[in-house]
Amino acid sequence: MEREDPRGEAVTKERKCICPYCDNSLTMPYPFCQICGKELRFCPQCGQPLARDAVICGQCGTELA
Repeated sequence: MEREDPRGEAVTKERKCICPYCDNSLTMPYPFCQICGKELRFCPQCGQPLARDAVICGQCGTELA
């Protein structure tokens, strides 16, 4: 994701998230946690990591299929 800083230069913002199973900090969304190996799902609306059995996103409230 890129944005412009006050000088007009492009700045890349790293996306960080936390594994909902082991609380490992991830610098980008991966399909699996590198520490516990659990498969990760992400909310299609806000990108927040979801537990496998989640039916509603705890971050934005989006109902999941």
